[in-house]
Amino acid sequence: MKKQLIYGLLLIATLAGCKTTQSVSTFESVLYPNGRQALIRRVDEGSERKFDFYFMEANRLKAIGDFGKSAMYYGEALSADSTCATCYYELANMLYMAGDAKRAEEAAFRAVQLEPDNEWFLLFLSRIFHQNKKTELALSAANYLVEQKPDNFEYLYNLSQMLASAQKFTDAAASLDKIEKILGMNEYLSLEKHTLYVQAKDYRNAEKELQRLIKEYPKELNYRVYLGDFYGQRENMKAAFNEYQRVLAEEPKNGPVHFSLANYYLATNDSLNFKKALKEGFGNNDIALEDKIQRILPFLMNIDDPKNPLDTQDFEDVFDKLKASHKDDARVYVLYGNFLNHKKERKKAAESFEIALLMDEKQEDVWQDFLFLAFGEYSDSLYIEKSLEGVKAFPENAVIHYLTAVGYSQTEEYNNAIEHLNQVLVYNKDNAKLTEQALGSLGDFYHEIGDSQKAYESYDKALALNGNSVVILNNYAYYLSMEGKELDKAEQMISKVIEFEPLNPTYLDTYAWVLFKRGRYFEAVFVAEQALENSEEISGVLYEHYADILYMNGDREKAVEYWQKAVETGDADVSAKLLEKIEKRQYIEDIPALHNAAPQQQ
Repeated sequence: MKKQLIYGLLLIATLAGCKTTQSVSTFESVLYPNGRQALIRRVDEGSERKFDFYFMEANRLKAIGDFGKSAMYYGEALSADSTCATCYYELANMLYMAGDAKRAEEAAFRAVQLEPDNEWFLLFLSRIFHQNKKTELALSAANYLVEQKPDNFEYLYNLSQMLASAQKFTDAAASLDKIEKILGMNEYLSLEKHTLYVQAKDYRNAEKELQRLIKEYPKELNYRVYLGDFYGQRENMKAAFNEYQRVLAEEPKNGPVHFSLANYYLATNDSLNFKKALKEGFGNNDIALEDKIQRILPFLMNIDDPKNPLDTQDFEDVFDKLKASHKDDARVYVLYGNFLNHKKERKKAAESFEIALLMDEKQEDVWQDFLFLAFGEYSDSLYIEKSLEGVKAFPENAVIHYLTAVGYSQTEEYNNAIEHLNQVLVYNKDNAKLTEQALGSLGDFYHEIGDSQKAYESYDKALALNGNSVVILNNYAYYLSMEGKELDKAEQMISKVIEFEPLNPTYLDTYAWVLFKRGRYFEAVFVAEQALENSEEISGVLYEHYADILYMNGDREKAVEYWQKAVETGDADVSAKLLEKIEKRQYIEDIPALHNAAPQQQ
């Protein structure tokens, strides 16, 4: 018979019904509903060796980050010794990290059953209960831990947080009182207790905590500001104002008191003093920018509300104060740029973003916003220069590459535009609309450099993503008609466009031109007239197309009249044969210029 090795009692406690203790913890009744059982760990030599091997291997694998195998080895260790509390604890941790909170709870509970005096196991279990929204169990476990370690302020604070989460605010404050008895008075604890008392609607104790702070730290005048704010929230406006005045009398440059006074004046409908106090706060160098941003954001978010107490000039004054007191902080200029953009002052907004980028060029979203705003406001050459700086800062940003391509299209540097659009396709991962736009623009630009095959391939890829893109359908149909290719396909595409936008003069013009190319001149003249009727500002191209159609319908005189009108518009996109048509008074075929192919911004 094999020798039995006895390692002793792991859990020494009373059996059910024994009366060795006068009272049993509430949580113990959860752990041991039938009372604690005396548990003896018996392991033979073979099981002992097996356990030691698997346990050490599990620890080694955990140390190198192989948690899957580590968990498996802890399980094997438990098969050799089912009383290994540490094994259950480690498994609970791994299950929790893997997102399996239910099984993590079961393993942690077993660990605590085996070693109820282990504070780490108890703390972990209380937090898992809390995570699993088992509030009473979480509180019971946390309280049990405090009972065992009454002088551990970390465990007391953990209990306080859970009590507050359960909206037991008075009990949470009482737990903080116990910490205070251990550590002495602490500013942060007092402020937290004040907040808890307010949440419990125990306003007497809430005020008392602030009064204690003022007495203990008489030179910290912000506590008087907090007391004034508390009075203001309780609508005791006279007491609030008196506290603010006491602060100003002792420290005229105190920053927070100006914001508190602003709130006071706003509540008492004193608009003039409200604005004055608010601006004093924004100009104060001792107030953190984060606090100032929090103050101004509610007003900025409701900038169009007629009840907003701040007008445009007030906002300008505030930003002047911010720029003076935080002149080297890029966030001020980003916020100001957004304000200017809302006012539709695009160039000024772009300039403000540019200043922010000079301070901190590693702001990806700001680069995108800046380039959107700068397009059309900066000269083409300067825009390209800035967009290339953006590409250098963020070479894998698809939007910045796209905006750079847009810039090159304005200077007709189509090869450069194509290069950046291809980078869009490389780096864009999840914005299908951007890919569609890039492919559509590639189609346009490949046509400009004379590569029709790549142009049509790009259009086809774009339409595979969105078969209803009216811009791409229009451009594709127009180019096919220019080359006299696949006119059936061209008509199908432009007909689809007209279904979506039946009054758009550009698309009607394309439709008329496709009909013209198909020799359906009578239908074409009717559609061309619709294009003219719906155009607010008629281009030379529209006049020329209408004249070409009139000529093929046998109306030479009217055709010459409209060819002449096309010349008078000064439109650079008219055909090179226009003057010859007028001179010879007849239609002369030519390949028209690019038509409505400007890249669309995202």
